[in-house]
Amino acid sequence: MSEGEGNSASSDLSKTDPIYTVVYPRRHSFLGTLVLGLLVGALLVGAGVFAMGATLSSPSPSGASSPPSTTPFNLTLTVAMNPLNGWPQYTPANFSIPRGEVTITIVDDDVPMPFPGCNCNVTGTLGNVEYVNGTATHVVSNANVAHTFDVASLGINVLSPAMSTVTFTAFFNQTGTFTWVCEAPCGAAGPTAPPMGIPGYMTGTITVT
Repeated sequence: MSEGEGNSASSDLSKTDPIYTVVYPRRHSFLGTLVLGLLVGALLVGAGVFAMGATLSSPSPSGASSPPSTTPFNLTLTVAMNPLNGWPQYTPANFSIPRGEVTITIVDDDVPMPFPGCNCNVTGTLGNVEYVNGTATHVVSNANVAHTFDVASLGINVLSPAMSTVTFTAFFNQTGTFTWVCEAPCGAAGPTAPPMGIPGYMTGTITVT
């Protein structure tokens, strides 16, 4: 066999050698499977992380308790003469407010009157202050206190001069129903005469929810 023929036989043998036809395809198949497995694993891990993040960021159940709002709730009360009997009357006398910071405005249309035995110090409000026609005060002159707004169980004492607008803010942290009263005598026959102590006139309830 000539040298040329020997090289030709060797070349033909290499093309049919099992090393080239069997081993190399298996090596490529193993690498492809390994890469595919890594990609699938990475996708599964990514999906798990996304699901965990979605769970952690999901909102709390609607029934979960929440702190009281810091945005003040506003309420206006008026003191005016009842046209049927001529008694001064708070309206509304019974009302509900949310737990938290509440701003109450009292519009008093009653006539001026003195209250010599008045405890005229403002208490129970934020800063122990009320605003009479826009002016801040801690103490109101007893020369003109037509009515008061007192919630003894909450320590609130607010004074209302006649023909004035009084505004105060208080933080109601306790839920429940509380009684308020007016302590300034406004009955024709003294501090025990109607409308003093009459529910719906000079006393009523606050329900804090």
